[in-house]
Amino acid sequence: MCSVDRSISILKDAFPDAFAEGRIDVDVLRQLLGYLVDDRPERYRLTWNGKGRARDVAQAPPVGELRPCPEESVDWDTTQNLLIEGDNLEVLKLLLDGYGGRVKMIYIDPPYNTGNAFTYRDHFRDSVAGYLQLTGQANADGRRLRADAEISGRYHTDWLNMMYPRLDLARSLLREDGVIFISIGDNEVANLRIICDELFGEENCLGCVARVAKKTSNKGAYFAPSKDYVLVYARRAECVAPFMDAVDPAYASRFTGRDDRGRYATVGLYQAALDPRPNQRYWIACPDGSLAIPPGEVFPDEAVDGAQVKPRSRRDRVWRWSRTSYLARKHLLVFKKSTRSPLLTPDKSPSKWNVYTKYYLEDRLNDGIRPRDYLDDITNDLGTAALKSLGMDDFFEFAKPPELVRRLMQWLGDRDGIYLDFFAGSGTTAQAVLEQNAEDGGNRRFVLVQLPEPCPRDSVAAQGGCHTIADICRERVRRVIVRLRDQHVPDATLDLGYRLFKLRG
Repeated sequence: MCSVDRSISILKDAFPDAFAEGRIDVDVLRQLLGYLVDDRPERYRLTWNGKGRARDVAQAPPVGELRPCPEESVDWDTTQNLLIEGDNLEVLKLLLDGYGGRVKMIYIDPPYNTGNAFTYRDHFRDSVAGYLQLTGQANADGRRLRADAEISGRYHTDWLNMMYPRLDLARSLLREDGVIFISIGDNEVANLRIICDELFGEENCLGCVARVAKKTSNKGAYFAPSKDYVLVYARRAECVAPFMDAVDPAYASRFTGRDDRGRYATVGLYQAALDPRPNQRYWIACPDGSLAIPPGEVFPDEAVDGAQVKPRSRRDRVWRWSRTSYLARKHLLVFKKSTRSPLLTPDKSPSKWNVYTKYYLEDRLNDGIRPRDYLDDITNDLGTAALKSLGMDDFFEFAKPPELVRRLMQWLGDRDGIYLDFFAGSGTTAQAVLEQNAEDGGNRRFVLVQLPEPCPRDSVAAQGGCHTIADICRERVRRVIVRLRDQHVPDATLDLGYRLFKLRG
């Protein structure tokens, strides 16, 4: 069943009154939806020339088929990994039948719009001349009506028309707890976020990660460009578990305390940046019998342990824990004497104590830590080094580091599932999946799609036998497999193969 049929089936189940003789009665549907319909002539949205056609293209049925190529594959009979050569728009439609609602993670690094004439071969694209005519800047004969005809919007239009239907299809491939990560540059990050809000729902935006891409560039008119972004969206945010990052081994050096449970570190129970809460301002009894409370202007009526008072203003500071948590977790407190404590005693003089809480190394190692939305340790030179280590120096420019995709996979915390990249390029995602499986014993499967875009005849890649970008991708994956087999023989649990398919129109 195609995505349109599925959508209609869901709609019919929810609003049977809106269907008559197998067709949708739009007027009835609008009436049933009531206040959910926004029919105002002006409303918040992003629009461009060709958006309607881009939406139609996503819904159009596929016209090609995938031709199996076992002779060019590795372990055809046993592997579950796929490499597919062809236009990703058509391939995504074909994948819906077998992979719709099954993909755990999508990572894509689509072509960045650099502000120059953007080209990507799609049947629904307009020529620049058509754009000028439809935007009132040229007549039917192509003669410009304005001397300063604007074509920069055309560059955004081309890029958006390319991305919109592919993202629409990508959403249908994700599981309920599936997540898509999209690498993107400055020129289109704002537009990409708006169309992703439209396609995935603003409530399913999990964040935008800034990544330091390079640290040595001095190009640029005003700033040396050093970063790009990773936009993160879920199919359904409520189904996605909180992300967890791996704990750096050096992190363990912070845990200098030790008790019967193990190694621990401490963090202040009072922190000045905390917002006042009604149940978080109370007395704490210190080892010498004195009482301490965060700075403020109101104090509990009784000077006894646990007595509390409601803050009246932001000047009345609070503990991190509620009073209930404090009474239940006193065993996790650590008191340290200090001559500069900000805490106060009942007579409003400075306390001799600071109060801290324990947190244990074992818990952090098991649970991980929440990842930051800023990465400065995975720069593009790692992508270049990864290709060089495979003997593919200068085969491909701007390859993303496998370490980036592996980091994203680690955040999800799932060692199984399908991992899709439909702008596969040199095959970074496949390398990341294979290497991560080899490291943690996972059973992740990759599906990569790459257009067989020709390499220049005089390029290093062509001289090395790779005549298309898809050839580079396949050769890279093959070399990664050879290296991992040398390192992990004999390990029958690792899927070190791929099935190759080629799109045929």
